Amino acid sequence: MHKDQFTIGLLSITGLILLIAVIVTTFSPQPSYGFGQVDRGGDYIMVTGQFTQNSEVVYITDAAAQRIIMYSYEATQKVLVMWDGEDLKKRF
Repeated sequence: MHKDQFTIGLLSITGLILLIAVIVTTFSPQPSYGFGQVDRGGDYIMVTGQFTQNSEVVYITDAAAQRIIMYSYEATQKVLVMWDGEDLKKRF
C-alpha cells in the first residue's frame, strides 16, 4: 500500500508541475517574429514585411494578373485593411 501512495503522490506532483507550466506559458505572451517570410501557391506570392517597429504588412502578388496588393492587420479592429494596390503591367 505504501508503494501505491508514493506513486499517486508522484503523479500528482508531476500533474501540478505540468499545470503550472501551462499557466505560465499561457499568460506570458511571446513576440512573433514572422516578418520576411515568403510563400507561393499557384500564381500567388505572399511576402510579409516590417513596416514600423510595431506593425507588419503583407504583400500579395497575383502573377497571372500581374497585380500586387499591400495589406496590414489592424489589431484594435481585428480586420485586414488594404493599403494600396498596383498594376505591375504599368510599372514594368
